[in-house]
Amino acid sequence: MELYQYLLDEYGYDEPILTEQLKEKLQLNPSTLRQYIKRLADKGLLAKVQNGIYFIPKKKPMFGSAVLDTDQIMRKKFIEDRDRIIGYKSGTNFANALGLTSQTAAVATIVTNNASAAKREVSVYKKRFIIRKPRANVNKSNYKLLQVLDLLNNYEQYSEKPLEVAKEKILSYLEGVSLNEQEVKEYLEAYPIKTKLRVYELGLLDAIARRERVV
Repeated sequence: MELYQYLLDEYGYDEPILTEQLKEKLQLNPSTLRQYIKRLADKGLLAKVQNGIYFIPKKKPMFGSAVLDTDQIMRKKFIEDRDRIIGYKSGTNFANALGLTSQTAAVATIVTNNASAAKREVSVYKKRFIIRKPRANVNKSNYKLLQVLDLLNNYEQYSEKPLEVAKEKILSYLEGVSLNEQEVKEYLEAYPIKTKLRVYELGLLDAIARRERVV
């Protein structure tokens, strides 16, 4: 029960518990941790999503098994690792969030440092997600810029609006990004020439660098 209390204190109810992260935190032998987790699951204290992903259910449903929100799981596994940003949402759904398209993608795309291949598909509760490797290592300082660069790289595919119409929305989204000109140029080097031209066309480099100088 000591492990259960630790999990309850550390994660609370209805929050994803990733055994890979837990193993690093507790410095436990993998087979020992699996045995502990299995005992808790057998007692109904932990609910299993799939191998390596569990949670403490707050309430036991009247019918069927307790389930966890898929977005919570994907965020914990691929976007936020404790206090670190390791990924971001991309593709059509990001363009939709910016108000650049009315479309949404049934299969969401996530770009993450935690990708094991350039592109692969994963499923949680039969809901599918596309997982991609980033062109540059993702962190809290650069993830918004990398999101925008990915968008600009395939702009016609994701947006229904002309690029000049998107300028204010993109600049507003990048508000608060603090990177110097050299840093932005280094990230740009990972992208094709068409992306670089769109960045210069929108004045993103000057806008970000100017904010950094002011700060």
